[in-house]
Amino acid sequence: MTLGLVLLSSAAAILLLQWWNAANPSRIRMMRLVPPLAAEENGAAGETPSHAALRRVLGAMDPSFTKIEPMLRSLGVVSVTWMLAIQAGRIAGALLAAFLSAEAAGMLIANPLVKFLVPLLALVGFIWCTNKLIRIVSLNRRRQIRKEMALGIEIFCIFLEGGQSLDQSFRSFGDICGQALPHLADIQRTLIADIDNGLSYEKAIERWADNLGIEEARPLSALFIDSLVHGTELVPHLRQFSADLVEQRIVGARTSIGVKSSQLTVVMVLFFLPAILVFLIAPAAIALVTTLGMR
Repeated sequence: MTLGLVLLSSAAAILLLQWWNAANPSRIRMMRLVPPLAAEENGAAGETPSHAALRRVLGAMDPSFTKIEPMLRSLGVVSVTWMLAIQAGRIAGALLAAFLSAEAAGMLIANPLVKFLVPLLALVGFIWCTNKLIRIVSLNRRRQIRKEMALGIEIFCIFLEGGQSLDQSFRSFGDICGQALPHLADIQRTLIADIDNGLSYEKAIERWADNLGIEEARPLSALFIDSLVHGTELVPHLRQFSADLVEQRIVGARTSIGVKSSQLTVVMVLFFLPAILVFLIAPAAIALVTTLGMR
């Protein structure tokens, strides 16, 4: 109970401090006079000051949020509200786990030091487990996106070679990739929605790269933006990019095969080799024991 009160008091103090900073009149005037500062404060997605204040509060309560945020984006969580709601849910679940473990420790454990450590471990363990789960799901989705990206680029090149503009290719690609490329479909629809809502092509493509959540998305978005700004030919670069993706997948598969081989070797040494040795040595050992017993 004491730990819960301390955590709640700390959260309330941080919340009041961040609210005062956001509502400070001098700070508001400074944000109006210096637009780049306001843009940096509100984030790339144009989040509101209340969102920015809540983000700082949640980040202060859970420093791992900055690492989890890109993973959530790669899972398709692009809304700031949903992202902050997930983070608040994680913290609430951790506090609930700490509270329940403190109550259980109070009834079952007499040592005061252990009573203090149990809820703390439950708090940290809950956050660590959720981070691990989000990371595993995010890595799996990134792997699926990389698989679909090579085919998607080839389809995109067909649209461009057919005489369509970059905007038309985006829309045509979004229309056909629903069933064949399910992981890219939602991200592509978000890109088209951003363009239809008046967001500039550069910003929309940058958000598209963020939503993909893979390292290869940034160079690909740079190719699109360079083609829009300077009118460079896009298809040869996309073909080379697709070939690089395929090559990376081949290298990854070879690396995985090498890892599996070493793992199988360890398994054979630990489990099969003792059984083989027993099978080979057993007849001689039985004969020796029998001979000695007869004597």
